[in-house]
Amino acid sequence: MREMKIENVSRQAEEALQKLCEFFRQQKRLMIAYSGGMDSSFMALVASRVIPDSYRCLLVSSPFMSTEEMRIARNTAARYSFRIVEIVADPLQSAEVICNDPLRCYHCKKLIFSELLKAAQPGEIICEGSVTDDDDDYRPGKQAIKELAVASPLQACGFSKAMIAEVLQAMNAGEIVRAGQSCLATRIATGSPITTEKLRQIAEGEAILREAGLGFCRLRHHGDLARIETRPEDRHRAMDTLVNFAERLKGLGFRHVCIDIAGYRKGSMNA
Repeated sequence: MREMKIENVSRQAEEALQKLCEFFRQQKRLMIAYSGGMDSSFMALVASRVIPDSYRCLLVSSPFMSTEEMRIARNTAARYSFRIVEIVADPLQSAEVICNDPLRCYHCKKLIFSELLKAAQPGEIICEGSVTDDDDDYRPGKQAIKELAVASPLQACGFSKAMIAEVLQAMNAGEIVRAGQSCLATRIATGSPITTEKLRQIAEGEAILREAGLGFCRLRHHGDLARIETRPEDRHRAMDTLVNFAERLKGLGFRHVCIDIAGYRKGSMNA
């Protein structure tokens, strides 16, 4: 076990970091549910420095995770020498997930974390990356995490996304700082069944949008309509740019492509 001290961060962030380090030191074995996103990558980075021989990351390959996100997760793990294991899980084998009712996230989280529990070693504590910001969103998956006794140390220690970004910058790991990327299923309207084809359209469509220069966006799937959400400051640029990419998006199987003038809204498909 190692001590960890970070300079040039706020007192609040420093206190949260020391609580997190203490939590890690108390565990004999630690498994991090790793996705390559900012929050789980931060947790893995701290664990790798505090308990380098007592932690591991499990990355779940599933149809809900895009090829691009898997690439980022693997590259981040390689760059920082995380101890990583990959397992495969397919939520589309569950009728409760496919039907995409308001509890879809609950059923999906329960399936995924049940697979992690099966892969756990004796005495290994499983941690996931929820933060305090997640309290203001509809997240039925939190109930599954609670039922399976999965730890949420970032949230328990008081970390917000802004605080994580602050500490990562101080750790010279600023490239880990990026906007959250929820699973592909969140792009499909509640009540509309999830299919492999819809997930493919979303993943390939968002790849086209990134190529168009829209680094942060969502392609919301409404049958034959693709509704694009961008940051409010990117709306006008998106309208000008996507004129040249609309036909490629339609080539994925959409009849109509539109840009939502309201911009990106977290959980906009939960209504």
